[in-house]
Amino acid sequence: MNKKVIGGAAAATAVVALVKGFLPDIRRYLRIRRM
Repeated sequence: MNKKVIGGAAAATAVVALVKGFLPDIRRYLRIRRM
């Protein structure tokens, strides 16, 4: 279970970094997805 927790934390950190780095692209993607 420790490995899963560490993996989850690492994945969450990566997601946060991606969101901060590509926020405009994500907003664009969400808009297209809604339509």
